[in-house]
Amino acid sequence: MQDIYTGIVSALGIPELIFYGAMAVLIIIMLIHYAKSEKPVRTALCGMLSGTAALLLLNHFGGDVSFIPEMPLNGFTAFTALTLGVPGVAAMAVISLIM
Repeated sequence: MQDIYTGIVSALGIPELIFYGAMAVLIIIMLIHYAKSEKPVRTALCGMLSGTAALLLLNHFGGDVSFIPEMPLNGFTAFTALTLGVPGVAAMAVISLIM
């Protein structure tokens, strides 16, 4: 059993394992949130669509407005927009402003 864990850590590395672990935790938290709502499928779809729309707007218009950063489209930003919705996209925009 020790060899399996060593193989996974050496193949991915510690930062990647932490990243994927955090992604898994976020997915579980959002699934619990959606399950507790009255209409879980509708709530999930609305959150995902609004997050995707916010990401696309930031990607397209972000560079045109001076204080709003342009948000790149990649796997991480798409995952965040689909999982956390508009608050996740807003958090990414604030973090990119700070950095």
